Amino acid sequence: MKRVLLVLPLFGILGLALWWMVVGWEAGANAPMQATDYIPMVLGVVLTLLLGCGLMALLFFSSRRGYDEAASGVLDPQAAAPPERTGSYNLHVRPAASSPDGMANRHADAETPDPPQRAMR
Repeated sequence: MKRVLLVLPLFGILGLALWWMVVGWEAGANAPMQATDYIPMVLGVVLTLLLGCGLMALLFFSSRRGYDEAASGVLDPQAAAPPERTGSYNLHVRPAASSPDGMANRHADAETPDPPQRAMR
């Protein structure tokens, strides 16, 4: 019942948004577009793409540098240090700060085997 009470208003909002889109599309269907109208449109598209690419670059940069590890809830500063990059595909698993049963991540020292290497042609 809770799910229905959540989903029903969301579908209502989606329907209103689609209705508003169709009304706006129909209202401007025959409107002429001048050359000066293309400038803000192109600038908006280019700046939006630049913003998206810049944010994705920051996401990858922060992930590779280990800046996201501090937000993982690990309280020990030594454990929160980013793993050393060796170029292999081994997983560097850190034990959790605490667990209810006291057996935080029993397989923390286990390493996965390297994947098979393809021969360069």
